[in-house]
Amino acid sequence: MGIQFQCEHCHREVQAPDEAGGKRGKCPFCHQSTYIPSPVAEEDLLPLADIDEEGERKARAEAEAMLERERGLRTRAGGSPPVPLEHRKDLATADLHHFVINFCLEMARDHVEAAELEADKLRQFGALGRKALEEIATGEVREPALEALARRARELYLDTLRDKLK
Repeated sequence: MGIQFQCEHCHREVQAPDEAGGKRGKCPFCHQSTYIPSPVAEEDLLPLADIDEEGERKARAEAEAMLERERGLRTRAGGSPPVPLEHRKDLATADLHHFVINFCLEMARDHVEAAELEADKLRQFGALGRKALEEIATGEVREPALEALARRARELYLDTLRDKLK
């Protein structure tokens, strides 16, 4: 059957024979050395729980109700809806740090597609986005959520993001 996994460097889908599991191999796309996970036996897989449609519906309704309450509070307080980041004139790197943090946390959870979305959001801010990344990468700005990640993993995620912002 073979092993399917994502290269830890380029994140492309790679296939390897079962006997390569647990070893290192060269990615056919980026040619970097990457770890090939051991194959998972069918009996080791845990069954997924059924989706609770009613629970999901209630959670969406509750979230929408909370947003509506917030809109009402803003209206009564005379406030206006927040200006989207891309339209703000007073934008600072601190406003963009959350994109860097979210990228790293999504990568740590192996949510590559979600991490890509965070990189795309940060990319639209050009040099300011790159500066926000460097403030975190150099330690100028400390983020406790990132300090919980292994140092090498954090560095790898930040390097990956740096490459995506070039």
